[in-house]
Amino acid sequence: MRIHFTLTDLTRIRFAGPSSRLATSAFSTARLAHHPGPPQLDLWRRAVRPRLACGPTPFTDLLPSAPEHPVPGFLRPQRGLRTLEEELERLCATPREVFRAELDHLATRRALPRWTRRLADGDRRAVAGLAASVRDYHRAAVAPYWPGLSTVLAADLAMRARQLRDGGVEEVLNTLHPRMHWRAPVLEIEGSDLEYRLDGRGLLLAPAAFSSYVPCDPHDRQPTLYYEVTRSPVSPASRAGSANRLAALLGHSRAAVLQVIAEGVSTSELARRTGLSPASASEHATVLRGVGLVHTERSGRHSRHALTPLGAELLLGPPGSHTGCDTTSPMTEAPASSEPRGVTSPVQPTPSAPRPGSA
Repeated sequence: MRIHFTLTDLTRIRFAGPSSRLATSAFSTARLAHHPGPPQLDLWRRAVRPRLACGPTPFTDLLPSAPEHPVPGFLRPQRGLRTLEEELERLCATPREVFRAELDHLATRRALPRWTRRLADGDRRAVAGLAASVRDYHRAAVAPYWPGLSTVLAADLAMRARQLRDGGVEEVLNTLHPRMHWRAPVLEIEGSDLEYRLDGRGLLLAPAAFSSYVPCDPHDRQPTLYYEVTRSPVSPASRAGSANRLAALLGHSRAAVLQVIAEGVSTSELARRTGLSPASASEHATVLRGVGLVHTERSGRHSRHALTPLGAELLLGPPGSHTGCDTTSPMTEAPASSEPRGVTSPVQPTPSAPRPGSA
């Protein structure tokens, strides 16, 4: 695939964030069914498959059965919310016209089950059934591994921001993925012969786990490239070693606070998750903020904490310190595969194809 940039497009490159649990769940289904990869991915499959319901569900019905099939926009939000439940509330509030446009587009690529007609009509029971099946899948396949995944995705965003500052946009585009190559003014992606022109709309870059994905709708108001982060989350053994090193450096309580803040939390959430009093949690966050590891945003009486680039790198550790998972036991961290993969991209719509909606 070749993505063509104009000078205006280069000035309109932006980073998405924070990462979406819903989008991560959607992209993980392709890895569950296809693309054999490194040992940690096989361990993840073996751990996850027994937990999943047998047969198709409303969620898996809507996801690609082949790499060239599109992923509906309402299942791959560009920006995650604080919890999956909040993302599911947003999904349930999707306007009927968006469901219909996305499903009409999907139907041009493959046959859809009958029940999706009710979803296209905005039937609340159909939407609630879809949300319930997302919840069940996420609980089995993504939730146990989310702390490791969210840390890796946050660290990648932090690294990209530093790249953009120090090396410019061309360095960012040339290092997104081993199968993506910047040859100005074109970003070439192995695995497809499609030509895609941004035409001044810019590009949103969203780090993703499990799979890369490029929506190919020429009418999309916000073109988005979901690029697979190839750096694997830490294995159980190396995560334990990292936790020990952090505790030695910061103290056990403050190291625990830093690990929880990696997911983006309010002060009250931080206190609940760590078992500290709100005053102690706030004090630890203040100390970490003072040494540049944490950033705090305030809205009225509420504060929300997140890692700075330095905090993300300290928590994740140096790039060479993360190896594969321990093959003697099931994974306890999610496998963002380090195996280079082609981009999952739907066939470019013909001029007569319906315009997909945007979630």
